[in-house]
Amino acid sequence: MRLLLKIFKGFLYIILLVALFSTAAAFWPIKTVPVAQLAGKDDSFVKVSGLTIHYRKTGQGPPLVLVHGFAGSTFTWQRLIPLLTDRFTVYCLDLPGFGLSDKPKYFDYDMHNQGRTVLGFMDALRLKTAALAGHSMGGVVAACAALEAPGRVERLALIEPGFYFSGTPAFLSHLFFPLDRLMARVFYSKKFFSTFLQGSYYDMSLVTNEVIDAYLVPAATPGSVDALTSMYKYADRKYEGLTAAITCPTLIVWGENSHKANVAEKLQLADRIKHEIRDSKLVLVPACGHYVQEEKPAELARAMIGFLAR
Repeated sequence: MRLLLKIFKGFLYIILLVALFSTAAAFWPIKTVPVAQLAGKDDSFVKVSGLTIHYRKTGQGPPLVLVHGFAGSTFTWQRLIPLLTDRFTVYCLDLPGFGLSDKPKYFDYDMHNQGRTVLGFMDALRLKTAALAGHSMGGVVAACAALEAPGRVERLALIEPGFYFSGTPAFLSHLFFPLDRLMARVFYSKKFFSTFLQGSYYDMSLVTNEVIDAYLVPAATPGSVDALTSMYKYADRKYEGLTAAITCPTLIVWGENSHKANVAEKLQLADRIKHEIRDSKLVLVPACGHYVQEEKPAELARAMIGFLAR
């Protein structure tokens, strides 16, 4: 009996030590860099519902708003934007919690509310209407904005929209203190983020140290870990029914290949969304993974210009 009691006490001590170590690791001070030091001459900021939203504006023509995906920022569009500026005035923003925008800990990071943020961004810049393009999570956000205010979104371009996949493992929504915050810190480590990106590209040679470093710049801004921790509860959400409710003309762009994902399942999902959105066109891009705007920007630009500039 005494032996069992000793074993039980030892087990409790181990659990306590693990808990203390995890908490210390999760809350170990992080060196942050003020956003003002990271912003360049092409960066602008605007207030939307009390939050400071970072964006870039360039080009001429009708307005086109670009919405990045999970863990993305304005950087994800850097290869695509120069190919669009002859036809559109391009606005790309960082959603709350990402890029150089504010990263509140207590915020509704659901896609519907992020869609309202995009509409608020349009209000702040006095854009009555615009075409919206979104990648992955950003595709869902753009669709939510279109459903919230259909008269303001003229056309949609959805690049592998995440209606039925979040891009993050579902188990993240079940993490508890302090593992949720610890996982957020791990996610923003260079090694983990490199693995995250490589699993989404077809041509992995494009996932260079420079690209990884650029994606991780926002991780150094104040509130980045707190915001990501708050987002985890949305990790396993699916957005069933949204596609069938979309009424504006919609372009769907899908990479035909992937380094890790099941290609057949990917294409089935693309076809499903094509059939659910009544007024839609599907374009498949060969030798390309999830990040179409970075792997095949010329092909994506042609598809977008041909569909949106009408």
